[in-house]
Amino acid sequence: MTESLYSTADAAATSLAHTSDLNYVTPFLPYLLTATDDGIVVINIKGEIFFVNYRAKTLLGWRADCQLIQSYWSKLPQTQEAFSTFVLHYAHQSPAQYELTVDDSEGRERVISLQFAQQEMFFLVMVKDLTEQKQSAELLYDLSQFDCLTRLANRSTFQECLHKAVVRGQHWQRKLALLLIDLDRFKNINDTLGHSIGDELLQQVAVRLQQCVRRGDTVARLGGDEFAVILENIYDQNDAALVADKIISGLGQPFELQGRQLFVSASIGITVMDSLHADTETMIKQADIAMYRVKDQGKNHYQFYDSNMSALAEYRIHLETSLYRALHEHQLLLHYQPQVDVQTGDIIGLEALIRWQHPQEGIIGPNTFIPLLEETGLIMPVGEWALYSACAQRQQWYQQRNLPPYTSISVNLSVRQLLSGNIVHTVKKVLSVTGLAPQLLDLEITESMLMEDIKFAIQELGHLKKLGVSISMDDFGTGYSSLSYLKKLPIDTVKIDRSFIEDLPNDVDAASIVRAIIGLAHSLGLNVIAEGVENERALAFLKSLGCDYCQGYLFSPPLVADELLIKFNKLKHQAFIESSLSTFHHYHPTFLQHS
Repeated sequence: MTESLYSTADAAATSLAHTSDLNYVTPFLPYLLTATDDGIVVINIKGEIFFVNYRAKTLLGWRADCQLIQSYWSKLPQTQEAFSTFVLHYAHQSPAQYELTVDDSEGRERVISLQFAQQEMFFLVMVKDLTEQKQSAELLYDLSQFDCLTRLANRSTFQECLHKAVVRGQHWQRKLALLLIDLDRFKNINDTLGHSIGDELLQQVAVRLQQCVRRGDTVARLGGDEFAVILENIYDQNDAALVADKIISGLGQPFELQGRQLFVSASIGITVMDSLHADTETMIKQADIAMYRVKDQGKNHYQFYDSNMSALAEYRIHLETSLYRALHEHQLLLHYQPQVDVQTGDIIGLEALIRWQHPQEGIIGPNTFIPLLEETGLIMPVGEWALYSACAQRQQWYQQRNLPPYTSISVNLSVRQLLSGNIVHTVKKVLSVTGLAPQLLDLEITESMLMEDIKFAIQELGHLKKLGVSISMDDFGTGYSSLSYLKKLPIDTVKIDRSFIEDLPNDVDAASIVRAIIGLAHSLGLNVIAEGVENERALAFLKSLGCDYCQGYLFSPPLVADELLIKFNKLKHQAFIESSLSTFHHYHPTFLQHS
């Protein structure tokens, strides 16, 4: 007579031991069968359940009628001959094993395996829990294919996808585009605001990138703040440009992160494969070169690769290597450019500008090496050196009675300095060491650097203002700030970018913009400095609009300290003459044209 599902382990063990002539282990079988981590089910040759241990019941989630196992058993051969044939068939292979997904006794989904083995008149079923093993395998696969932070394809998967895309493109003679995307100044955000905000930003960037492409396109995170997009089956490079425009526009919208509003931009390098001889390594290299070309030209845009860029990329690597040597060999130096009162012609301040005196290439401009300083992280020590050196030089001139006591010194801050959380301490220390009065130090910032974290920037600028220093917004009119933020900024001066000044007053649009900026600034109680003033007509126009100060080659180019000292009295006289002539030119505009 068949024992029920709940037959005691003692009875089952005794019967098994008797059948197998293993009487000497009979006392231990109940404990062995119960203690094992695997489920054990014993079925006789008729397909009737003879014994089941507790682990099997738990894994299989059995009800009293054993419906699950009987339903499964009905799929096996029912006669002894057929059953023997079935067993003999699998005896020549690895042990028969079947995987099932079931709900256990607590209602949790489990993956189990059933292994069958014949023992004379009985059929032994071993029930193993494969759930954790399957989950671990899925996790390992997941980690090997996807970026754990953003859930995008990782570098390995990207390279595999790009290789397959290249092969398909060559086979079907279809064009393929690769976009490499690097977030501008992301390292500043990560270093100053913390990795949690940086990670959250990357996750939101990943979402926006996916919204900018088609369903079948590949979006990957290659590491850090670098992403990639693979566009297959495009018609021409205009399709890639359209996606790049969407990405720049999408990332240009503010990000809300832990109560902060951040703005980021991206530099995108693009290469289009239309050759049967292209390969993945070449495409990645070309897109990377194009991306760094964008960074050199001001960021927040995209560029298509062309062959001329390779030479520029090699030169850039050469400069980056040379820059480390430049710091140790003191090749960086400061030049000073006078700032002039438009109405009186007095020199009221000097702006300190970093230059690189390269031993072979001569003077290298800041637009070439400042981006390298920012990317390598050298901008922090260089920025602090510039601040200290400028303040110390101004004090030295004053103590030697070479400058009027009211002459201020202006120094540019980098975004990393402003958002470091340490800028107030640094400025306070420099003022203390050099003895410079706070009201004679003007710190220059740009619109774009404010947008990285506008709230934190306003907070830090407020602390700097409490020290007594002045704050100027440089390159005004070229950035992203809105009027609502402008009135909140604790600044004293706006500096009109030279791009609006150089064609005054002939450029009607530029003239209108300059007029509006001066009127807006004065309505907010701010001073205005015009940069890049190079001719008398521009100066006369600015004077007529009530512009407060200006600087440019009309008065003096940036000069090294010794040269400025030698020429200072001459520069003062020249500034006075130019200011006086601008007044005359304003009332007699044709005089200078014919003189």
